[in-house]
Amino acid sequence: MIRAATLLLVVLSCAICLSCSRTKTVDAPEMQQTSHTAPKQTELSVLVVRGGHAYDTPAFEDMCRRMPKMKCDLVLTAHFEQMTAKQIDAKYDAILFLNQNKKYTTSKRNRKRYIDLASLGTGMVFLQFTLSSEPEWDEYHDLIGGKWFLKQFEENAALHSTYFTDLTLNVKIGDPEHPVTDGIADFELTDAFYGNIYMSPNVTPLLKSDHPDIAETIAWTHQYKSSRVIYIMPGFTKKAYTNESYQTFLSNSIKFVAGEATNGKPE
Repeated sequence: MIRAATLLLVVLSCAICLSCSRTKTVDAPEMQQTSHTAPKQTELSVLVVRGGHAYDTPAFEDMCRRMPKMKCDLVLTAHFEQMTAKQIDAKYDAILFLNQNKKYTTSKRNRKRYIDLASLGTGMVFLQFTLSSEPEWDEYHDLIGGKWFLKQFEENAALHSTYFTDLTLNVKIGDPEHPVTDGIADFELTDAFYGNIYMSPNVTPLLKSDHPDIAETIAWTHQYKSSRVIYIMPGFTKKAYTNESYQTFLSNSIKFVAGEATNGKPE
C-alpha cells in the first residue's frame, strides 16, 4: 500500500510539472512580443536652421528651448548644408527654418537637399523672411507655397512686395477645423508683416489678416511631394516669440508636419 501511494504521488507530481511547462510554452510568445514593442516617443526632435538675416535671436532661441515636448537643435545654414537629407530625416522629426539667402546663387547640391527632404517626407515649417529667400530659384517657392518679390530681382514694379515692422494685427483663424489651429482663438499680434506677396492657389489658409496693407493669408499649409509644409509670416521679433497664441500655433505646426496629433486632436 505504501509503495502504491508513493507511486501515485510521483505520477501526480510529474503531471503537475508537465502542466506548468505547457503553460509557460503558451505564454512565452506573448511575453516576447511585449518586449519588442517600441516605447512611445515622449518628445519630438526638431532641427532649427537659422542665418542670413537679423532677428531677435535670444528671444527666438529661448522660445525654441521652451517648446513643450520638443528637443530643438539650433544650427546655422552652413551646418545644415554639411548634412545629407537622409541624415537629417533619420535624426529629426521636423525642420524649422528661419534663414535667408538672397545674395548668392545656391549650389545645385544644396538645392537638391531641400527637394530630397521633401521626397523623404520630412516635415518643414518656414518662418517670416524665408519667403524672400532664394529669389532666383522657383522650386524653392513651390516648396514653401509662396514668394515675397524683391525689387532687385523683379522688373515689374506692380509685383514688388511690401513689408511693415512693429505692426499690430487682429489675427483671424483661417481654418478652425484644422489640427494646427486647435485650441487657438483669434488673437492680437505685433510683429513684421508683408503685403503684395504671391501665394499658391493650392495651399490651405491657416491664419488671416483684415489689414488693408497686409496679405489676407499670413499662414498656410500644403503638401509638397511627400512632405507636409507650413509657412508662417509672423516670427521676426520678441513680441511674436513671447505671444502665447503664437507659441501654441508654432508648436502645433511643428507637431502637424511631423505627423503628430495636436492637443489630442487627430492630425
